[in-house]
Amino acid sequence: MSLRITQNSMNRTQLAGLNESQTRLQQTLEQLTTGKRLSRPSDDPVGTVSALRFRSEQSQLAQFGANITDGLARLTASDDALTQTSNMTQRIRTQTLAALNGTLGPNERKAIADEIRELRAGLHQQANSRYADQPLFGGTTPLDNAFDADGNFQGNALPVLRQITDSPGDAGQMNVGVPGGAAFGTALVKGTGELDKLAQAIEDGDDAGMREGLDNVDTLRENILNVQATVGTRVNRLQSLESLNGRQDDASKVALSKVEDTDFLKAAMDLSIQSNAYQAALSASAKLIQPSLMDFLR
Repeated sequence: MSLRITQNSMNRTQLAGLNESQTRLQQTLEQLTTGKRLSRPSDDPVGTVSALRFRSEQSQLAQFGANITDGLARLTASDDALTQTSNMTQRIRTQTLAALNGTLGPNERKAIADEIRELRAGLHQQANSRYADQPLFGGTTPLDNAFDADGNFQGNALPVLRQITDSPGDAGQMNVGVPGGAAFGTALVKGTGELDKLAQAIEDGDDAGMREGLDNVDTLRENILNVQATVGTRVNRLQSLESLNGRQDDASKVALSKVEDTDFLKAAMDLSIQSNAYQAALSASAKLIQPSLMDFLR
């Protein structure tokens, strides 16, 4: 028994082919217009999953980058303040050695003592340096300053943590806080602190007190330098991570572009081929699809 193909069957087949060809042509035009190969999940389900993964990765890298930038800024501000305090302690040491010379009169010793008191006030000011409206040397204290008006430390030694990588636990975090107590100790306390006691010893011509004060200044200076060295190490690590984070972000963006962006050269060639195929299909269909009786009756 032979199979008879009706005119309606041929018409439906031709129209289905035309619709499919037109759909492909429309998709290619959309890719060229939007610059995106993926406009909806159905365009490429596997590619869509990859694109979502790359976008999530970029979002995470952006957050790490912001945390690294913030940490660098905070540590740099701390390093600047510590550099100023180190210079001040060097000046205190120089003036103390001058006072120990034994050739200065009472007025000259008093002038040195007054200068040391002013330098103590300057150190106090640097120790209360702030970043982003928080005390640099106060740990996680909610108070406005790390040291109170009398020079007593009122912060804490708790770490100020920033998440800088996706590594678990401490490996992915960094402490960007600087302990004020470890750096300055009790040297800033008015009256009973090491610096004010040194100033009084110089004013009184107390050689033993001046020598003890000089030792205390050397200890203060050493503490500040040790803390500053730790800050420098953390800054170096963050700078390396900043560079690595940037390279990872660039690589992720390139990978995402390969997944979802239009290959314009290929799309242009596809458009030319599909357009020619569609025009040929239209021409062939016009010859094959015959008019029906209803067409003659119109």
